[in-house]
Amino acid sequence: MNIEKYDILTLDNNIKYIVSAIIKHNNIDYYFLCEENNPRKYMFCYLKENKLIRVEDSKLIELLSLKIAKELFS
Repeated sequence: MNIEKYDILTLDNNIKYIVSAIIKHNNIDYYFLCEENNPRKYMFCYLKENKLIRVEDSKLIELLSLKIAKELFS
């Protein structure tokens, strides 16, 4: 599976998400997904065996969020 920035993905919950950013951390690409109809709802995911896995670790989510902020404001 090849995921690019601005792709629209429909997940198992039948909600469409926009790939808003791709962040590399520890040689893993993490995808910042925002709900298409509600951008305040978002998640981080990564690919494992061609499946998107949601990041649940709060410290990793915080780190990835800081990396996005740094990219936006630099």
